[in-house]
Amino acid sequence: MLVQVERNLREPLVAGGALVIALPRDTPVDDVADLLATLDGVLVSGGEDVDPAHYGEERHASVNTVPPEHDAFELALCRAALEQGVPILGICRGSQVLAVADGGGLTQDVPSMHPDAQVHMVDWVEFAQAEPGDHWHAIEIEPTSRLAGWVGDGPARINSFHHQAVARTGDYLHPVARAADGVVEATESAPDAPFAVGLQWHNEFMWRRDERWLGPFRGLVEAARERVISRGE
Repeated sequence: MLVQVERNLREPLVAGGALVIALPRDTPVDDVADLLATLDGVLVSGGEDVDPAHYGEERHASVNTVPPEHDAFELALCRAALEQGVPILGICRGSQVLAVADGGGLTQDVPSMHPDAQVHMVDWVEFAQAEPGDHWHAIEIEPTSRLAGWVGDGPARINSFHHQAVARTGDYLHPVARAADGVVEATESAPDAPFAVGLQWHNEFMWRRDERWLGPFRGLVEAARERVISRGE
């Protein structure tokens, strides 16, 4: 079976010197240890909702989950990466999988469970074709974060296509960016800890318009390279 990485995700990684390998989401969990031993970094991309059972909640009516084996593989991969210090970047669903793998939980439906929330979810076709500023909103970024180092620590604007968000983090990650309504938009490991970053927005649709948003991709590649060097490979 041929599995391809979407070009907007692949190209910034390749430009940084990475060899990009796609892992099918139905990969058996038993294969995670062997797979991770061959990888220097991991990127988990977007998709449908994580089953709330994985963070101890009943399913909200709005939740649209993936096949169980997809959740099982990605959660196992994220947990193993966090435990072993393998650099990892999560985008949209990927950031939510990362948070759940870390022992956190999600707001299952921002519009109905966060009454004061701004619009975070729009039509996919409109979203994918939007010009800068369309369906975008401001975020406030923690000044000491990796994210601030990439894009600046003042207000920034991001695209928005999600009905869920990180509600609580676990032991390893902490929030580093929020929308004006308080919704968590980015999480990170501590600056002195192995690289782990979750972005709620779709960074892959932003970097061609503003190269600052290449930062997370470059950061992942650089962290992977440093890990290789530290292991003497």
